[in-house]
Amino acid sequence: MGAQLSLPSINVPSVSKVALAGLDSPLSELLSTFFVANQYLLNDTNDVTDETSWPYAGFGEYWGVPPTNYPVLPLALIDPALGGYSSVGVVPQFIDDALPIISQLGYNGSDYLNVTGDALFGAGYALSEGVWNAIGDLLTLNIQGAVETFANSISVAGTLLLGAGGYVLQNVVAKAQAVFNTLASGVGTILGVTAAQISLVVAKTVQVVQDTFAATTFEGGWNAAIDGLFGPSGIPGTILNLTIGAGVQTGPIVPSDPFDPDTYPAAIEGNFVPSVRTEVQGLVKAITADLQVVGSPAAAAPAGARKAARAAAAAAASAAEVPAAEVPADGAGADAGSAAVAVSAEKPAAKQGNHRTVRAAAKAAAHAG
Repeated sequence: MGAQLSLPSINVPSVSKVALAGLDSPLSELLSTFFVANQYLLNDTNDVTDETSWPYAGFGEYWGVPPTNYPVLPLALIDPALGGYSSVGVVPQFIDDALPIISQLGYNGSDYLNVTGDALFGAGYALSEGVWNAIGDLLTLNIQGAVETFANSISVAGTLLLGAGGYVLQNVVAKAQAVFNTLASGVGTILGVTAAQISLVVAKTVQVVQDTFAATTFEGGWNAAIDGLFGPSGIPGTILNLTIGAGVQTGPIVPSDPFDPDTYPAAIEGNFVPSVRTEVQGLVKAITADLQVVGSPAAAAPAGARKAARAAAAAAASAAEVPAAEVPADGAGADAGSAAVAVSAEKPAAKQGNHRTVRAAAKAAAHAG
């Protein structure tokens, strides 16, 4: 048999390979979309006020002339009404916020229990001192003084308990009313935003179809379809920005008065479709603020119950030595009640948010450096 001839092989690019070089890869576009999704889920490094942190969201539209030439968004995202963003990622933001509603409910509950406990202690102390001093009066045959001492101690105890109950009731009602108003007014807003989000996704879909069929070459049509169907600049990116992103800016934001921040919300509202995340974060922060509302008329928490009870007990003990005409009409209980208004209801609000303020300041300083 003859020897098999072996000719050297020459690698020549095929026409199909040359053609593919100019076409976008669906897998590459999909990976780019997953990259953006990863940033929106976990990124704790990028600055939320930098438009490059929110790709294809349309942020960075400028207004005015130098030196006042700067974008309204995404800087406005740090406003609680627009989500109060401190991190690009949802998870870091969740950690930053630290369940603000639950925390505020905990602060409020602790405050109410503390007020109630102080009132119960003060009432018990006043009754104990009243009984003890009344017995002393009886031993000295001062029956009238004993009756007055015991009656005053009951008045003090009742004043303390009523003050605590009124404080808790007024604040609970005020906070519940504020939360209800926020939820009631937010329903219409959420429905309107949802409609705008759906409309934006539909518009992006229509744009992808139009760009695909309007292309004059096969390469242009292919790239328009692949980018639009799989890439962060297309439909998937729009959905990301409207769900776990911050939202999409739909046009230039031009406040009626560039130097008046109060005119920004109206300009933003007309040219910005917030994301589901922005709506949720804004609602959470609004409810948290509602849970810090103080009852009207401003109800201060009864405090210093022990001191008030002691003062009242001392007044009750000396009541027998003071003519009835010289005793104030409201008795010692009024002093106790006036002394029982010192714990500020704003203390929980001061506690809540301190760690977020510090964290945001540290991150801003790091980015500035």
